[in-house]
Amino acid sequence: MAEQKSKPEGVSQAPTAAEHLATDLRRLRLEAGQPSFRIMARTAGSISHTTLYEAASGSRLPSWPTTRAFVRACGGDEAEWHRRWNAAAGTEPPAPVPVPAPSPVPAPRPVEPLPAPVRGRSRLRTYALTLLVGVALGIGATLGLLTVHAPAAHSAEALGCPAEDDAARPAPSAQPATGHAGADAPSWISRTASDQQADASTEAVLPVLAPVAQGDALVVTIMLTSTCPGAVTVTDTRGDRFQIIEDVTDSLRHRVLMLTALGASALTTADSIRVTYPRAGTHHVAVDEFRGVSAVRSAEGASGEAGGTAFVTAAGPAPR
Repeated sequence: MAEQKSKPEGVSQAPTAAEHLATDLRRLRLEAGQPSFRIMARTAGSISHTTLYEAASGSRLPSWPTTRAFVRACGGDEAEWHRRWNAAAGTEPPAPVPVPAPSPVPAPRPVEPLPAPVRGRSRLRTYALTLLVGVALGIGATLGLLTVHAPAAHSAEALGCPAEDDAARPAPSAQPATGHAGADAPSWISRTASDQQADASTEAVLPVLAPVAQGDALVVTIMLTSTCPGAVTVTDTRGDRFQIIEDVTDSLRHRVLMLTALGASALTTADSIRVTYPRAGTHHVAVDEFRGVSAVRSAEGASGEAGGTAFVTAAGPAPR
C-alpha cells in the first residue's frame, strides 16, 4: 500500500491515524530499551534506518512491511501490530481542504489504550542491569540476591533456531576455593574486557583491555537477546576454565548468564577472551577482575531460592 501524504501546514485538524500509530511505535521502542535506528535496521535486515525513523515521526502512515520491520526489531507482537496497522490504514482521513474560519474543527479521537509492557522482558532487564552493576562495583562480601522466575520459553522452532542448537545447558555449579588467601572482602579491580553488538555471528573475541594479576577471579556477565537455546562457553588464551554460575532465560528468549574463573592466570593486553553462544539478535558481554574471591555459587544452592549469586571470601564463612 502506498504511504499516506503528510498533512498541509496551517490547517487545524484532529490527530491522524498515522500520528496515533507513530505514538504507539515510539512507545514500543522505548519499552525495548530505545535501540538506535541503525541497530534496528540491522536487526530488520531489509528496511533502512531512515525509513524506520520516518515511521516513528508520524508524518505519514508507513507501509505494512516497514511497520512489521519496526515491530520485529523491538520484539513486539506482530499479529497485534498488524491489526493496529489495518485499523489505521482503513481510517486514515483524506488530506483536509482549507475552509473559512467559522467552520468547526473535528474533535480529536480518543487515543487507543496501550497494552501493558511484557512482564517477563521487564523483569529480566531489571535482573540483567542489577547483575551488571553489582559486578562493576564489587560491593561488600556478597552480591544481592536477585529473584527472577522466568515463564515458559517459546519453542526453538517458532524462532527459526536449528535443531542442533537445542542442546541441554550445563547446570550452574559452585567453584572451589582458590585465589588470594587472607583477603578481607572481595574487591573489584578493573573492567578487563567488554563488547556489545547486533550481528549474525555466534562468537565474540574480546581483547584484554587491562592486565589481570595471577590468582585473581574473572567474572563474565552475558546478555543475549532473542537467542536460540544452546551451549555458551568462555575461554581465554591462557587456558583458564570458566564455569556457569547463573543462567536465566525469559519467555522472549532473552538470556542472562554469569560465568567465573577463580585463580585465573596472569593476562596481558596481548591476550584475548573468546565467547561462543547460540544465534542471537544482540550480545552484551562484560568481563571484570575481582580480588579476594575464594568461591562463587548460585544462591539456589545456598538457600533454595533461584536467581542470585553469592561471592564467598577466603577470610570467613559463606554468607547465609
